[in-house]
Amino acid sequence: MSVVLKFCADFVVWLTRLTMIKKPALYFTYLARLAAVLLSCGVAEISSAEENSDYGELGAHFRSFYFNRDKAQNNPDSVALTQALMLRYSSPYLSDFVGLNASWFGNLKLIGEDDKGGTGVLQDLDDGSQKSYSKLAEVFVKFNLPYDSSMDVGRMALLTPLLNDPDYRATPTTTQAGIFKIGTKKTSAYAVASDKGSAYTESDFSPYTDSNGDQFNIYAVGIRHKLDNGLFVHGATAYADNVLNQSYLNTKYILHIKNDLDLLFDGYLYHGRANGEGALSGIGANYSSTLTNTAMQLAGLNSKWTLSYQSVNGDSYQTSWDGGVHDDTSFLSWQSVQRLNFDRGGENSWQFRFDYDFKNYVNGLSAMARYISGDDIKRQDGLTGSEWERDIDFIYSPPDIKDLTLRWRYAVVRSSETYDSDEHRLIINYKINPF
Repeated sequence: MSVVLKFCADFVVWLTRLTMIKKPALYFTYLARLAAVLLSCGVAEISSAEENSDYGELGAHFRSFYFNRDKAQNNPDSVALTQALMLRYSSPYLSDFVGLNASWFGNLKLIGEDDKGGTGVLQDLDDGSQKSYSKLAEVFVKFNLPYDSSMDVGRMALLTPLLNDPDYRATPTTTQAGIFKIGTKKTSAYAVASDKGSAYTESDFSPYTDSNGDQFNIYAVGIRHKLDNGLFVHGATAYADNVLNQSYLNTKYILHIKNDLDLLFDGYLYHGRANGEGALSGIGANYSSTLTNTAMQLAGLNSKWTLSYQSVNGDSYQTSWDGGVHDDTSFLSWQSVQRLNFDRGGENSWQFRFDYDFKNYVNGLSAMARYISGDDIKRQDGLTGSEWERDIDFIYSPPDIKDLTLRWRYAVVRSSETYDSDEHRLIINYKINPF
């Protein structure tokens, strides 16, 4: 117990020091020391979840997030530095039937000037200031049902293709919903209904609202199947009455060329259309769009080479059901990258991507580089637009420190449809499981 108390005291001291740091370089030096505190004072008495299964599982996820988007065309830069904590608890099933999961997310502002918001990391207020936030992000009852089925009801993180909660900022988005799942190893199906969402920096859950000011619900069903030859198929459809219909299809197949060489074929199809007068103003009652994405990836010898093509037929594709106000559902396609989605009306885009694992040189270090170029964008002035994005991503997981990752993401965007930018994201993740 004395070790646990020392851990808590040391953590409070270090967190207090972090709030007073103004220079990112010094900040990450202190975070490295904080990781050492976590290891030396906390891990000594951390037990595995299996040893304490009667109490469920409790996890603490610390995330340090530095975001800096340098914008051109006289747009103000977006800069923030935060420290997030995500506490997650998963109970065992009572009588092998019912249980409870809960999560609390908190994100503390370390740097966030009033005129440099728009990061998606802190709350942006009407006066232009940025502030910290916290929320009870997940509370749902889970049921273990017959015939390999289950049901969750409450606030949760969804992972379905047409209604999902991405984790690209300091804390993930979450959704108020009910989801029923049934299936075997080869075939599974699910049904989802949602009436509220909570975006990245929101402190509460709010109803989805259409362009008429009316609230609406989102319903989705999907099925996954893996054939004996290794082909994987996932189809889904979803709708919101008087707002929007969407459908989704994904197929994957891996060809094993030899022991250390595989070829992946991956394809995505999205189709969306308005189904009423309540469609959002950014979409319109006549909205219709189809997005297709195909990719080939050759993997072997610690590297991956990927070539991807995406095409949008019709209007610019919209994944969010309420225009990104309370729902941040994102693409699962290859062209959905650090900043852009290459989903504008008429846009055709190519991507070349290279991944490499440096384990033979630096154990725990991996990197990715990609370039995406899109053109033929339909513009209201009758001309065509174009854009490109270049991304670099380095991830390092020290072999001797479990559940610690250091990440640097760098993106350069040049576009005729939005402002040009250079963007850095520095992220430190550390997880512990007290029980």
